[in-house]
Amino acid sequence: MTPGKLSVLAGRHPLIVGTLGSLMALGVLAISLITLRASREAAIEHAHETSRNVTAVLVSNIARTIETSNNSLLALISALDKPEVQNMDSDLRHELLFDRTAAKYVTGMGVTDDRGHLIDGCCSSTHKWDFSDRDYFTVHRDSPNVGLYVSSVYRARSRPGAQSIAITRRINRPDGSFAGVAIVAIDVEYFTQLLTQLNVGPRGISAIVRTDGTLMARNPPSRRAALVNVGRSPVFPRMVNHDSGFYAAKSISDGVLRLYTFQRIPGTPLIAVVAPAQSDVLAAWKHLSWVVGIAASSVSLAFCAAVWLLAFALQEQAKVQARLTELTQTDALTGLKNRRALDEVLDNEWNRLQRNDGCLSLLFVDADNFKKYNDSHGHAHGDLALRHLAVCINRHVHRPGDVSARYGGEEFVVVLPDTDEKGAAKVAEAIRREVEHDRATVGSATIAPFTVSIGCATGRRSRPSSLDELTELADQALYAAKRSGRNAVVAADSADIDTEIRS
Repeated sequence: MTPGKLSVLAGRHPLIVGTLGSLMALGVLAISLITLRASREAAIEHAHETSRNVTAVLVSNIARTIETSNNSLLALISALDKPEVQNMDSDLRHELLFDRTAAKYVTGMGVTDDRGHLIDGCCSSTHKWDFSDRDYFTVHRDSPNVGLYVSSVYRARSRPGAQSIAITRRINRPDGSFAGVAIVAIDVEYFTQLLTQLNVGPRGISAIVRTDGTLMARNPPSRRAALVNVGRSPVFPRMVNHDSGFYAAKSISDGVLRLYTFQRIPGTPLIAVVAPAQSDVLAAWKHLSWVVGIAASSVSLAFCAAVWLLAFALQEQAKVQARLTELTQTDALTGLKNRRALDEVLDNEWNRLQRNDGCLSLLFVDADNFKKYNDSHGHAHGDLALRHLAVCINRHVHRPGDVSARYGGEEFVVVLPDTDEKGAAKVAEAIRREVEHDRATVGSATIAPFTVSIGCATGRRSRPSSLDELTELADQALYAAKRSGRNAVVAADSADIDTEIRS
């Protein structure tokens, strides 16, 4: 839209322009909101990707530890099956089997008999501990095909207060019957140390969870009891039923909304969890949102205000322009259209007539003997008479599209679109009769009686051939009315232009 058209539109319809400006401002806000939402999703996706990488590293470390422990168990069981090891001195066998295989994360390693009694181990070569109540013992005793088993967390008997898990395998006799369990005990502190190396934000957590819901290790530590069961969480089944995943949920321990990324440690009931707090992930985004939101809102409000102010300013300008245009097209004395405006109207109506099958009538109205009237009553009284004549003309020229104008001096022209000869003559006669019989007053002055002569001409698309010819016909009809004695209406298409219509 060009500035000129915008100015015209604002002048005529400021509410429309203001509304359009407001919609544009809302569009800017909407785009800002969409962009901010997209950046929020990108921030969450980036956090998920980072958590997934951290979780993968954590899983890899624990899986490697489990694999090393499994290899130690396999080597221990294989060594126990050898006759030369079985017949070896007990102290020498203990040193061979345990003292060289224990890694720094292993807090205990041993072998039980089929009743759960520790028969040999790195934690003690003399104390006969009873482990028949441990879950790993009953599992291997009752199920010959379990393979590698990772126990639940338990309190170590050889180290009061310490918590451990056992990596175990079943030991079989040559006939396949149950002979006992080979054990590698790993301190839960090992998992805690792994978690402390991870940075998951000020309010984030990392954890190792068993599929039974036991929280084995957590960083930072939970304020609740050391062993917290998270199985009550409504979203925990997601971790149990999938090898990996991502979801957002509130923690059942502290109510913080976190973004959980989890991955099962292969071959174990353990799940590694990395969960930064959503508020930490979106902290930078929230700051950006405030900045962008305030900026976009300020710009939009300023734009709206500017558009509304501009719309009403243009409206006032359009009113002034319309008034100026009206003044340039209005006769100062009578308030009718002036000669310049009349010429424009005639051109427009003639061009329209050439496009349609209609008619166009002109009335040339002239005050009779007006020079003598002025000489007798004075020019001031003559001006009042012309104003009265303009009122009489307007009283009968009131259809949309009808135009009355002061042609010059005491001569007036009436343009009647879509009016045939009969209609034009009827209007002309009404004007003539009212001027003749109306004794109007203007202010305190009474208008002296006077009469008018009117010439009528009607044109159609086929005739006459030009606007000038049509005006010439109306002018000739006016002079015919004058020659006939004045105070008459003469139609240009009458024979010899001398037909009169009198009251």
